Amino acid sequence: MFTVKSHSEFIADIRALDVKLKNIRINSIEIEREKSKIRYNFICDVAIDEDLQKRILGEAEKITNSAFTQVEITVKKIVSNDQLISTEIYRYLAEKYPSVSIFLKPTDIICSVIGNVVKYVLRLTKDGAEYVTKNGALTKLNEHLAKCFCSDFAGSTEIKEAEESISLLSDEVYESELQKIEHRTIRVKDVIVIDDYNMGDLALYIEDATAGDITVCGKITEISERETKNGKPFLIIHLDDTTGTTSGVYFSKKNTYHKIKELVVGDTIIARGKIGDYNGRRSFTFEKINRCTFPADFVKKDKYKKSAPKNYKTIFPEPAKTIKVKTVFDAEEVLPSELTDKVYVVFDIETTGLELTRSGITEIGAVKLVNGKPTEQFTTLVKPDYRIDEENEKLTGISEEMVKDAPKISTVIPDFMKFIEGAILVAHNAEFDVKFIKYFAGAEDYEVKNEVIDTMALARKYMPQLKNHKLNTIADYFGIVFHHHRALADAYCTVEVLTELLKIKNKV
Repeated sequence: MFTVKSHSEFIADIRALDVKLKNIRINSIEIEREKSKIRYNFICDVAIDEDLQKRILGEAEKITNSAFTQVEITVKKIVSNDQLISTEIYRYLAEKYPSVSIFLKPTDIICSVIGNVVKYVLRLTKDGAEYVTKNGALTKLNEHLAKCFCSDFAGSTEIKEAEESISLLSDEVYESELQKIEHRTIRVKDVIVIDDYNMGDLALYIEDATAGDITVCGKITEISERETKNGKPFLIIHLDDTTGTTSGVYFSKKNTYHKIKELVVGDTIIARGKIGDYNGRRSFTFEKINRCTFPADFVKKDKYKKSAPKNYKTIFPEPAKTIKVKTVFDAEEVLPSELTDKVYVVFDIETTGLELTRSGITEIGAVKLVNGKPTEQFTTLVKPDYRIDEENEKLTGISEEMVKDAPKISTVIPDFMKFIEGAILVAHNAEFDVKFIKYFAGAEDYEVKNEVIDTMALARKYMPQLKNHKLNTIADYFGIVFHHHRALADAYCTVEVLTELLKIKNKV
């Protein structure tokens, strides 16, 4: 005999078993009818031992219909992490609301984890903010996140200024700066013509379909018939190709109406249409539709990442120079081959804070080493999306006034990607600096693949006698004088530290 309980009653009984289960949730329920098996998949914010899992299984068996002869459970530990949550928010919106996500960058999602509650803000244009608020997207997103993480969610929007756009015909855009555009495609099989004999079998990923005349394919997830005010019938079709979803309207044609009417949920189609703009929002119109079979062996390709631009546009490198009282480069000596045989870019950044998704870069300083000697420097202040508080200003010496006219990181990143192209990256406590660069580069469709050397890790290995391995401690040991907590000064100091550490390594 099984007990009929609501979802909330069932979860309440599970949570009552042990204080460790106070935040446990059901992620999904899997049913295998042919095996009469049901599996309850739970998520929890702490690890659950075997004995407690058995007690959870007992509660699950109590409420399960006797038609199921096998009852199983899984409990997966999921900890609410602001970066994981931001990634899932971006993925969900890109899949379910492509017309919103097209104006949303990963850096436009700001999360705050406060106890068991996660508050997040989506920085959108005015139209995007109104859309997600009025159509219930935030509510659906909250429900989705609650199934993925052991927290409660509260979302809101913040209006951001629309980004400036320029014509590709403008004299300001040089041909050498135009990036390759790769169209990822799906080749369907067994095309059955309904509307168009010339459509072919090649479709664009829905994920990549953002504007213009396109051909897409996928499984119909929803289809309904409506009429215009003038009585003309049309269909609303929702399509999923596993890379993304889209929906649009199809105005029926007399000669193919009976064939289109036979389409049902689960059928696969290839369709030609047009993405346009209706009342400020993206809309899709299906113009031609054919039946087809979706390839069973389809594997999604990774999205193309832009290569470094050929020319600098905003931040131009300068000849390298020393800004310290003493420099090791004045000495006539043979440098380690490890230093002279490769090109390095030693860099440092200043930020408004330590947390990746709630902080911005305020300064980048970098020095390029060729044959073991500094040849170029790259330095710029950056206007962050976050305020510079008083404590941060005291630490870095960078104020709101200093960055008010500085370029945004989105403008700086292409030039920095060109500067580091083909070089080994070097930083002190590199994990921190590199993760910020990768994060903001990724937001602009760049991928940082450079090899990385951490001078802090080198110092710990080859100078274990030091009381700590902070940059200023190591600098004091080698007699290097510099102005700490400005990016370029720290980069030059790190150049000298790297040189001294590689000398020590070469002697070991």
